[in-house]
Amino acid sequence: MKSLLLISGGLDSSSAAYYYKDKDYDCLYVNYGQKSASMQYKYAKLNCENLNKKLIYVNIRELGKAFYSDNWLRPHEPISHRNIILLSIALTFAKEKGYDEVIFSTVSDECIYETNKPEILKEFKNLGETLGIHVIMPFLNLSKAMVLKIGVSKGLDPVNTYSCLLGGKYHCGKCRQCELRKMAFKEAKLEDPTRYLF
Repeated sequence: MKSLLLISGGLDSSSAAYYYKDKDYDCLYVNYGQKSASMQYKYAKLNCENLNKKLIYVNIRELGKAFYSDNWLRPHEPISHRNIILLSIALTFAKEKGYDEVIFSTVSDECIYETNKPEILKEFKNLGETLGIHVIMPFLNLSKAMVLKIGVSKGLDPVNTYSCLLGGKYHCGKCRQCELRKMAFKEAKLEDPTRYLF
């Protein structure tokens, strides 16, 4: 069975990559115009190389420009319901290229940008079954802290991950994703190796 793992270079998807390291899968990274794309891709590529996994890069960054064009104050936030974009691409790619399943590593932590996430993910699982693609969400009922511990236990070095929404060389320490990252290390009782600006 061949799988396709959506990877962003962050804690959750990188943990999934290590959790499934003995599984036959390729990784899919989507640049949809997020400000942090270059840094995300850097670490997604690094972990794929470490695991000897193929990384497929999809560039639709013009999409992000269309979403942000009328709201210049918003580039520091992700597109609402971006999971719809990512899963749509992953399912279509999987169907066209002959993959049997898609691995999506979302966690249970509350998402302020996607308040109805459970219902959306349920519909995508149903859509996957209609297409003959099994959608696996192994961390759906786990906290980010628990997922981090799983990743580390499987060999992930969290210094080789990126979470910040701003896309700088170092994590800002103040955006929503940086705050969640800090909280995950604290709750997991693991030393945080991340360099934050604030």
